[in-house]
Amino acid sequence: MIDFILPLFGRFHPILVHLPIGFLVFGVILIFWFEKKYAVYSPVIQFAFLLGAISALLASISGYLQYQNEGYGWDTVKFHLILGIFTTILSFGLWYHLKKAVSTPTQLKIKGASLIMIITITGHLGGNITHGDDYFTEVLPPEIQALLGGDASTTEPLELPADNWEEVEFYSGAIQPILDQNCKSCHNPNKLKGELDLSSFAGIQKGGEDGHILESGNPEESALFSRLVLPKDDDDHMPPKDKRQPRKEEIELIKAWIESGSSENAKLGESAIKVSLVEPFFKRNEIPFYPVVDVAKLPQDSISKLRDQGFFAEIVKKDSPLLKVSCINFPGFSDSDWYMLQSAKNQIVYLDLTGTAISDDILEQIATLPNLTVLKLNQTAIEGSGLGKLAENKNLKLLYINNTQVTREKLSVLDGHPALEKVFAFESPAADAASSSQFSFYLETGNLSLPPLPTDTIVY
Repeated sequence: MIDFILPLFGRFHPILVHLPIGFLVFGVILIFWFEKKYAVYSPVIQFAFLLGAISALLASISGYLQYQNEGYGWDTVKFHLILGIFTTILSFGLWYHLKKAVSTPTQLKIKGASLIMIITITGHLGGNITHGDDYFTEVLPPEIQALLGGDASTTEPLELPADNWEEVEFYSGAIQPILDQNCKSCHNPNKLKGELDLSSFAGIQKGGEDGHILESGNPEESALFSRLVLPKDDDDHMPPKDKRQPRKEEIELIKAWIESGSSENAKLGESAIKVSLVEPFFKRNEIPFYPVVDVAKLPQDSISKLRDQGFFAEIVKKDSPLLKVSCINFPGFSDSDWYMLQSAKNQIVYLDLTGTAISDDILEQIATLPNLTVLKLNQTAIEGSGLGKLAENKNLKLLYINNTQVTREKLSVLDGHPALEKVFAFESPAADAASSSQFSFYLETGNLSLPPLPTDTIVY
């Protein structure tokens, strides 16, 4: 019933380890600060080192218990543990020397400075164990990481080529990336939880402290798979419920690999798996909706000024220079107010002039927006005489002319527009179903009807 006490105390190591650092650094500072008044402050300095030594002893014990119970390899913790014990011994030694006054002030300074250096190295090694050797460098650009001798590789979600996925090696190209993203943080040569290394094929074959985890052809008897599908509240479920969980498609892929014989070199196409199993991992080159352009960000005070003038203005997404601008709260906006938008003409990609007092004359000004992608002219006096000007908006994809007087004839000047995909023309002459005009863009008129259902005739 009390077997949990030692492992629990071991888990307090990351907390306890900060106590000796604080006490001992404080003691060293007092040695330097009160050098000339040492006799007055000696009891305080002695007490600081005594507390530091005791807490260092507790931290060393808890660290050793954590090493014993958390599956860390000896090569990973040995220098950190040895230096932690040395710090404890040196701390007690300094306390004794201070108490017996066997060292001169200069000697105390040297010992104190040495202690600080050892604490720094010990703490650095402990940080590497907790956060990884690349904790400080992983945020640096890959080029700088490589220059410093680090590993610039990153753990990315599994992606497979859609055109020749059959040629990808099942293990190295699909299974190992899944394990790297979901399991490697706890099961690697530097942190062998359960004595299990999932960072290589050899490690998987070797298994862990509970024996083999792979039974080729039998996923249900393979812990590598069976633990993944246990309920999250089960103690044997892996990864632990507070860690990243693999997607169900990834688990199915691991199952298929084991069923196929769990070979190291076999290709996906040799495993007789269905394309539906790998399709969720196909690379998809998404085409951004808004143009990818190099424009300067509009200063925040300029955006604030637009808002003060009555516009609704916001960036399309975080860190983007592109803007959405709407007159939803500015119905009085007219052709003569266009100057207010001049400062943002390169950043505006979405412009909503619905319900404003504009006329066809403003289309000439709108044509000067080089990155405009969405334009809404709903419920305005626009008749379409200047729509041809919008041919200059090379990125325009969506045009809204709902509830205007634009006819199909006027709209035809945009036929062949290089980017225009869809025009919305609800409740306007352009929605006249009698016309058979066909355009290069899709004309959404809103004249949709659903077939009657049998339930529509039921009388209750």
